[in-house]
Amino acid sequence: MPSPGRLANVLLQRRIPLQTRLDLLRAELGRRTRSRTAYAVRTGPGEVFLSHADYTVDWKSFAWVVADDAYPASYEGAVVLDLGAHKGYYGAHALAHGARIVVSFEPETANLELLERAAATHRARGADWRVRASAVGAERGEAELRLMAGSWAHSLHPPDSWAQWEVGTQRVPVEAMTDILREIGPLGGPLVVKINIEGEECRAVLGTPPEAWVGVSELFVEMHEWAGCSDTELEAHLAPVGFRRIPTPLERVLRLRREAAPRSDPRNAPT
Repeated sequence: MPSPGRLANVLLQRRIPLQTRLDLLRAELGRRTRSRTAYAVRTGPGEVFLSHADYTVDWKSFAWVVADDAYPASYEGAVVLDLGAHKGYYGAHALAHGARIVVSFEPETANLELLERAAATHRARGADWRVRASAVGAERGEAELRLMAGSWAHSLHPPDSWAQWEVGTQRVPVEAMTDILREIGPLGGPLVVKINIEGEECRAVLGTPPEAWVGVSELFVEMHEWAGCSDTELEAHLAPVGFRRIPTPLERVLRLRREAAPRSDPRNAPT
């Protein structure tokens, strides 16, 4: 559960809509007095859900996106790829800030259930939120997802030290990053991509040719220390197609923006 200070800090942030703050307070009080399977929190046109069973992790994940502003892009009219969607807090945040389409990828069953519930409440009010029950990697196929006690830590390749928290496995489909970018490109408009895939970020980004990322306007990658590469390697991989790092106070998040197409981009060539 959040500390009293952390809870107060979030509830007093006026840039967070009042209805969202009131629902967070109701959830905190409700779980202590009359627990439910999940607690609804209004965000933009719909709701997201904090599970009772994993309340501490869900609350921190929600606050990371909404209160800490971990992914501060311009979402107005954007298409958003949410890779490693958890229960949909980032997708809802993007829609609340003007995103035109959100496509969320989440393979784990319990997370997926509340993600789909959240997306359904937004779709009922006209939002275009699409959910895919799959993991993301460099190559298409199937893989064994290792399930952890905390809902934000499920991973295809967790570090050995996590064995003590492993609670099971789940066979999941894996979609290739290159295929996803090719499919989403024709939707048009600015494309914002957020990657939080628990250690697969190096395989997914470095295993995808730089030219496949040309249609992306802004990219957020949450780095994990066991992933096998550094943020500077990801930055260098994407530099040839015009990506540049944008400073962020959150050291775990690499933020890259593609300001303009370089001369080598065939779409920028004279006709």
